[in-house]
Amino acid sequence: MLRLGDEAPTFSLPGTAGDDADEHSLSEYTDNGWHVVLVFYPFDFHPACIAQWCALRDADWLSLLDDTVVLGVGGDSVYAHGEFARAYNVEFPLLSDSDGDVAAAYGVREDEFEGHRDVPGMALFVVDPGRRIRFAWRGGAADAEPDFDAVREVLGHSGDGRGRSSDDTESADA
Repeated sequence: MLRLGDEAPTFSLPGTAGDDADEHSLSEYTDNGWHVVLVFYPFDFHPACIAQWCALRDADWLSLLDDTVVLGVGGDSVYAHGEFARAYNVEFPLLSDSDGDVAAAYGVREDEFEGHRDVPGMALFVVDPGRRIRFAWRGGAADAEPDFDAVREVLGHSGDGRGRSSDDTESADA
């Protein structure tokens, strides 16, 4: 898994935001000075993924950040993402990493998850405009959730070089 300060691998994936299907790239946001919250998850409609996306959708503080975008990266197709977004009122772009290559580049691809191979695991990264990792978290269980207060703190202090990394068992300030 990528660590604090590592350069975030670039990518371009098909995705959906609302009813629009389009190509999305990390650089289209970072090159414009945006922070990117990358949320990796295995599948649309998985109970743990639904809970995590509903928590992100309901996080009012995210909508107050003018220079931040949330991108979901899941193993399902753009069409499944579109249905999921409509069903749960998710307005963030949901990108299709159907072959798991982007998840592998970030070190979060699962060899096997509930009978499926090479899908993204539960993980969250905050990438700053310089494409450096400022927060890294990987869930050890399907129902694990990141510390959203820590994500909020990192986004509020991302200009000072601070960052956080955590998994289900440890957390440390950089």
